[in-house]
Amino acid sequence: MTEKTLPKLTKDHTTALNACPTTSARIRYLTSLDWSRSDIAAKLNIRYQHVRNVQITPVKDPRK
Repeated sequence: MTEKTLPKLTKDHTTALNACPTTSARIRYLTSLDWSRSDIAAKLNIRYQHVRNVQITPVKDPRK
């Protein structure tokens, strides 16, 4: 079985990803770059289900 390679991040993308304060923010950022759920889970070393839950849950409005 061959190991899948993850999409490459530019230096700017890596800087932006590291600036994200939470795992959920990192998931949303990589989602905006059109990464797959499995690629995001592998990159962040988290479960696929965590990625899915963040992606399908609307962001709460902090003003409410």
